Formats: sequence, structure tokens, C-alpha cells
Amino acid sequence: MDLGALLEPVLAFFRDGIGKAILDALTFVYKLLYPANAEAAHPVEIPQ
Repeated sequence: MDLGALLEPVLAFFRDGIGKAILDALTFVYKLLYPANAEAAHPVEIPQ
């Protein structure tokens, strides 16, 4: 199975037109929910 033949139409869809608009919207939502400068995770102590 040729992976390039499967990915080529998908990449072409997201390159321009309505596909680009969808990709831009999803990228915006991802950057909004997962900012690059978020505080690092730290362990939380649970009282026993």
C-alpha cells in the first residue's frame, strides 16, 4: 500500500480553499487550549 497515494489528496485538501480554513480554525483552537508557554506540571502532594 502506497502511503504517499493516500496522503496526497488529504494534503491537497488542507492546502487551499475550505480545507485551509478548517486547518486554520483547528490550529487556532489547539494553540488556544495548549499554549506553548504554559507552566510546567508539578507533583501535588496528597495528604494521608
